[in-house]
Amino acid sequence: MRNIIISAIGTDRPGIVSELSGIITSNGGNVEESRMSRLGSDFAIIMLITVAPDWVESLEVALKSITEINITTKPTTLLQVGDGRQFSINLNGADNEGIVKVLSKYLAKKSINILEIETHISQAPVSGTPLFNLNASVSIPHDVEEEVIQADLFQIAQDLGVEIQLNS
Repeated sequence: MRNIIISAIGTDRPGIVSELSGIITSNGGNVEESRMSRLGSDFAIIMLITVAPDWVESLEVALKSITEINITTKPTTLLQVGDGRQFSINLNGADNEGIVKVLSKYLAKKSINILEIETHISQAPVSGTPLFNLNASVSIPHDVEEEVIQADLFQIAQDLGVEIQLNS
C-alpha cells in the first residue's frame, strides 16, 4: 500500500467532504487520518490515505476533476519522529501578536516536536475581550526534564500574560 497526503483548500460549500471522500473510496483509497476545518470563508482539508500502488494514478486524475478546490498530493512514509514522551500544552490568555512564534521557538530550541497544534480566538465571558487559545500535542525527548520545561513555560506565560499548562 502507498501512503499519500492530500491537502485541499477551497471556498466553503456543502458537499466538499462527501465529494472528496467519495473519489478516494471509489479509487481504492482509504482515509487513515484527517483534519478538516472552515477557516474564514474557505474549507481546508488534510488527509493521510492509503491506496494500492495500481490505483494511485487513477486517484490523482479523479481528484483533478473536482473544481473550485486546490488539491495537492504528496507521497509519504509512516515514521515516528523521535521516541519522546507525549504531553499536551494548553495555553489561553489575552490575544497578542507572537504567541505561537514565541512558544514554537522555545519548543524547537529544546528539540520538542509538535505533533499537532490547534488555535482559535474566543471571547471572555463578561468583558468580551478576545482570548487566544492553543492546544498542542508534543513529544518531549527523554533527556529533557519535565520540571525544566514546566519552569520555562511558567516564565514564558508570565512574559506573554497568558496561562500555560503542560500535562502528561
